Amino acid sequence: MTQYLLAAEADKIQDLIFRSSRLREVIGGSQLLLRFCDEVPKQLSLTKEQIIVNDGGSFRLLFDSEDKATTFGEQLAEVYRLATGGTLTVAEPVSVNGNFEEAAKKANKALRRAKQHREGFTTTPHLPYTAFCTSCGVGLAGEHNRRSGETRSQYLCDDCRTKRDESDPASAREPGKFLTDFFEAVLEDDWRTHHWPGKKKDEQEERDPDPPMDVARFDPRDYIAYIVADGNSMGEVFGECKRKEQLQALSENLKTRVYAGLAKPIKHLLKRAEDEEKQTNLSRFLPVLPLIAGGDDLFILLPAPWALDFARCFAKAYEEEMRRLVEDLAIQKVDPPTVAVAVVICKAKHPYYLAHERGDELLKQAKRVTKRWAVENGGTPRSIVSFEVILGSRLGGAERPESYHPTLGPYWVGDDVDGWGIDIKHLVEQRYALRSLPRRRLAQLRAHFDALTDVLRSDDFDTWSQRLDQLLARFPDEQREVAESALAKLGGRNLYSVERTTDHKYWNGHALPDLLNAWDFAFDLKCSRMEYEE
Repeated sequence: MTQYLLAAEADKIQDLIFRSSRLREVIGGSQLLLRFCDEVPKQLSLTKEQIIVNDGGSFRLLFDSEDKATTFGEQLAEVYRLATGGTLTVAEPVSVNGNFEEAAKKANKALRRAKQHREGFTTTPHLPYTAFCTSCGVGLAGEHNRRSGETRSQYLCDDCRTKRDESDPASAREPGKFLTDFFEAVLEDDWRTHHWPGKKKDEQEERDPDPPMDVARFDPRDYIAYIVADGNSMGEVFGECKRKEQLQALSENLKTRVYAGLAKPIKHLLKRAEDEEKQTNLSRFLPVLPLIAGGDDLFILLPAPWALDFARCFAKAYEEEMRRLVEDLAIQKVDPPTVAVAVVICKAKHPYYLAHERGDELLKQAKRVTKRWAVENGGTPRSIVSFEVILGSRLGGAERPESYHPTLGPYWVGDDVDGWGIDIKHLVEQRYALRSLPRRRLAQLRAHFDALTDVLRSDDFDTWSQRLDQLLARFPDEQREVAESALAKLGGRNLYSVERTTDHKYWNGHALPDLLNAWDFAFDLKCSRMEYEE
């Protein structure tokens, strides 16, 4: 009997999840999407054998006839609209005819074609004398109530109300499946005894949950970190699935392996949180909160002080978990996938959607670098980390000449890559090595590298280099030795030439300005904060 493969995918998932002003509703949006993908196909009478993929807003479903596939697709799109307020694109069914691999490729093409020619989008109606949602600012308000944990009434549209219900603080002791899956995957002990961001420590305590401010208590200036991550070459891995069972197993196990990769740095972070408990009232605080987790696509909130090392450790653990997954599923002709990670460090009051927007841009830049390296060196993309510290209302950095950038980012994970940059581990290692260097000496080094921008405009690099020698000569012997070693590891005394442009032009850079910008956020996960006391 001929079977038909139906491909469907939710449109603009991030816009749907981020269409709110509170992080609690972002978590609710992720929970809502997870529950829809997990429950709706089963509620619409599909068997386990028919469901190939149902995760992250993406569906691959098998049917006995073309009419059944078409009818189900229309029904699925309508239920998605009613449940989430978003839209879902459904492709035309593709006949399998005994060759699932070929059918899967045709279904993907049909889905891309359907997305390009999508019809039926509608705008939100606007009427005079009508209240708009105070959370998203787009939808028309459907209620005006004071909900649990809030101090004042608010106008909410139906979509934001649904997302808020999914993460209602009244049930914060029993979170939805989205958070439960994450906590159970990354913790071996009873995670229910932890206070996670937004959870009330005391049932009698009346407060509006504020995850960013909870996490900001790890930093004296209220800085937090967001991590945006996305796997490299996952399309190739999915494309090499020859049988539907392989595709099914890959889809079902992908998130589990990503969570396993997160578990390793989180366990180190929990030890650092225990150190903080002795000085603060954090009471078994679980310091990481997932906001989006769909397949290999991540957006998480975590304390800023260990953000860079967390990203490095996660990337290495991700590589190991993906290598094991590819081997376990016997997927041939592909190298284990790697990951690109962007870290955005900002004040807790900084809007999360702006942080995600910046992280997404950093992620794209990092992916372009690793893909170009792979093409020119005949390999596969390597894991890579990019980061930025948002200072107040602006991004760090200033105008600079084309020949010099005060950075070597993005940074590789694993080893230095000759002519393309250095491993991010050097920033973490040198932060520890320089811990005893007085702030005055660090300020002198920062000022010297800041002056390099003007020096290169006047083409007087030799004078700058001589002044660096003079500056280091004024350091006490022990401090000079540590500083010279750090300079060598972070780019050398004469800068480091890297390729970062598509026309094969090189520019000179150095990692010390990056380290100084992220000075308070480059702690080693294996070291307590007290070890960094000057």
